[in-house]
Amino acid sequence: MYNLDATVTSNGDTLVPDWNGRLGAFLASGTFDGATVKLQHKVGDDWVDMGIDTTLTTAGGGQFITPQAQLRVNTFNAGASTSIKIIVKPLTI
Repeated sequence: MYNLDATVTSNGDTLVPDWNGRLGAFLASGTFDGATVKLQHKVGDDWVDMGIDTTLTTAGGGQFITPQAQLRVNTFNAGASTSIKIIVKPLTI
């Protein structure tokens, strides 16, 4: 499938199904209410942040590339009105 199209409203992790290990886009918009969303990839047994372009506290997005097949979006510091639309999808150039 390789895509994630979801809305997050609380703290937690949302897995990206079957990532293909290519260039991708991470996009987020909505009401953050103090929340931070981070795109992470699994390296060994640990989930590791992919960097500043994929760590958001307001609407925005970034490109990324990883050879890893396991990705997730980690949401923390979510407030009562947090509602963030998250999209992770491959880019074709």
